[in-house]
Amino acid sequence: MPEPSSHNHLHQKKLSILQEISSAIVLTDNVNAIANLMLDLAISHTRAEKGSIMLLSGDELYIMASRGLAADLAKNYRIRIGEGIAGKVAEDQQPVLVQNIDHDPRFSHAQRDRYKTRSFISCPIASKSNLLGVININDRKDGTPFSDDDFTLIKIIANQAAIALKNAFLVNQLKTKAHELEELNRKLIDSDLSKTEFLTRISHELRTPLNSIKGAIYYLQQAERLPAAEQKEFFSILSGETGKMVSIVEGQLDFLRLENEATFVKKSIISLNEIVQETISSRMLRDSLARRQIAIVTHLPTTLPHVAGDKVLVAQLFINLIEGLAFHLKENATIEISALDNGFVELDLKASAPFPEWILGQIFDAKTFFQAEQSDGVLKLYLARKTADSHGWNMTAHNSEHGFNVHLEIPKGTQQKAEAALSTAMDLYLEFVSEMLDLSTCSIMLTDEFSGDLIIKSAKGIDEDIVKRTRIPVGERIAGWVAQEGRPLLVEDIESDPRFPHRVGNGYYNSKSLLSLPLKVGEQVIGVINLNNKKSAKTFDQRDLTLISVISDRISYLINKLQAEEQKESDLKQLAATFENLLNAGRRYQKKNPRILDLMEKICGGLNLDETQRNEGLYVATVYDLGLMLIDEGVLNKKKKLTSVETSTLQVHPYATVGLLDKIEFSSTVRQAILHHHERWDGKGYPDGLRGEEIPILARALAVLDAYVSMTEDRPYRKALSHEETVAQMRRESGEKFDPAVVEALVAAFSR
Repeated sequence: MPEPSSHNHLHQKKLSILQEISSAIVLTDNVNAIANLMLDLAISHTRAEKGSIMLLSGDELYIMASRGLAADLAKNYRIRIGEGIAGKVAEDQQPVLVQNIDHDPRFSHAQRDRYKTRSFISCPIASKSNLLGVININDRKDGTPFSDDDFTLIKIIANQAAIALKNAFLVNQLKTKAHELEELNRKLIDSDLSKTEFLTRISHELRTPLNSIKGAIYYLQQAERLPAAEQKEFFSILSGETGKMVSIVEGQLDFLRLENEATFVKKSIISLNEIVQETISSRMLRDSLARRQIAIVTHLPTTLPHVAGDKVLVAQLFINLIEGLAFHLKENATIEISALDNGFVELDLKASAPFPEWILGQIFDAKTFFQAEQSDGVLKLYLARKTADSHGWNMTAHNSEHGFNVHLEIPKGTQQKAEAALSTAMDLYLEFVSEMLDLSTCSIMLTDEFSGDLIIKSAKGIDEDIVKRTRIPVGERIAGWVAQEGRPLLVEDIESDPRFPHRVGNGYYNSKSLLSLPLKVGEQVIGVINLNNKKSAKTFDQRDLTLISVISDRISYLINKLQAEEQKESDLKQLAATFENLLNAGRRYQKKNPRILDLMEKICGGLNLDETQRNEGLYVATVYDLGLMLIDEGVLNKKKKLTSVETSTLQVHPYATVGLLDKIEFSSTVRQAILHHHERWDGKGYPDGLRGEEIPILARALAVLDAYVSMTEDRPYRKALSHEETVAQMRRESGEKFDPAVVEALVAAFSR
């Protein structure tokens, strides 16, 4: 029987874990940060060397946080539910403690060549039987098997992790909804502006013929009798001006048709199930249908696959379809919505009564539609059909003995969803780049697979009309020249650059300077990234070119990965969430000070690093502490000494930064520099206690750079030190905290 003191010790550990977790989870709502916090607690309390937290994505588990595992393994490992140890634990949702795998028939066949000991703990992370992931703990430091007490502690951590992760997922969903509402509001504002522009244009063009007609009528009314010749002249004026008005109106209708054909569709991966449910739950639609006593019945399978589409436009499509059908129905009618997964997603909206045949012609024939007066119902059905066309969806309609049926055939191809995910990711990443580099205008152009022309796939600070209509043949204009030459272009003053004699500045830009770089996969140019306006209106320089060259490599990597590899739907959805988190962190990031890049450039030069290391050093100095933005500002700005929990939370930020950059970062050098920039020369740093030259050189450079910048700036808990005081302190700590060679490289930078 266990000693009472053993029970007390376990009880104290349980309380300690619960206190640590309850304090920690209020400090961040980021999934990556929470996973790393929970794993550190589990590793610490079980005295283990290795462990991981795996999260569920579709029918697979992937590693969100790990300790002691090879970086490539942690980045790429996937396992299906039911396969391997973690997959079996996830399937059964039962925690396991194995003291010797060789003697356990459940797992004796499992491969464990990457672990030193035969004992492990694997525990599901689940909330009310809803599986979120699995926590795995391996290799106790002293080589002994894990105990029942260890098992109890891991189960507590798993339960608390489930609560914290579920809350974080909910927060992410709320952020996504907020982003969607912002986009909807922007589109509504753009729509209002377009309406205003249209009304202004048509009123201006109609004013002259209307005044002519009014003048002619006034003269005819004032004159008692007019000679036949004069009457004929005025009738001719009336006829001519009326003809002009008809021509103007027809021209405007043609303009509207063209505008409709060029509708700007920004596709993402969307759930038709969610959109339909949100549409029929909207208060305005419910009230409208209730007044007419029209019921909606849905038969939508929960397994309906996601598709690629513009969420705002698709929501409007369903509103128009339902309102258009309801307009032609009598009281106590029904609209039935059903769907099938049949190679395509086949979605039907069935009205319980047939419609007049003329409606079909007006919905599907634009010429007929614009020539006749329309009911609101026909207009809404026509607009729904145009939205379907703009998405490449096939919409048909027909009468049957049971009523009127609208049928939508929606492609569900992986390629379309990958393109939608790529579009979303590029928009978010370009926004992130503009935040980090303080840009107001930039764009990504990709080559069209059919024509080879460059078309704008993502843009910031450029009108949507320009985005829609821009096509640049390779070799023409600046972007075409860059695509043809396959090399970057830095222009300090476009008006004096002999390579582009016909290019002059225009009011659209606040600077005559620009950067344009090719996006390459191997030696093949797949597109161009263009940077036009710094918010400061300063000229682009060689350092900007170097930094954007590194960033453009990452954009190319992302595009190639999404286009070349088969992507799971769950991974594509996760991609968008990752970039949203990256953008949110970039907006809050405080370390955008140009002197950080100045110092990094000089330190790397003083250490005689090669060109690749210097370039990556500049990039790392731009992003290395992004993970801090996932931690509560109260911790970052605290004036008093941090608690142990706050310190633990703060120390996961290198992992959080690597997690934010994971989808675009292919360089292990960059990942290791970020991960280890808080290691100390004497081995007393974190996260791995590396010492001396075990610490990557860029991490050592970052450590010195970060310390210098921090000490010479005001902090909530102290005033800034002078340059002389900072250098003196860093030299005292050289050989303990810092690499002596890097400290001297920093000092030398100020003497040059």
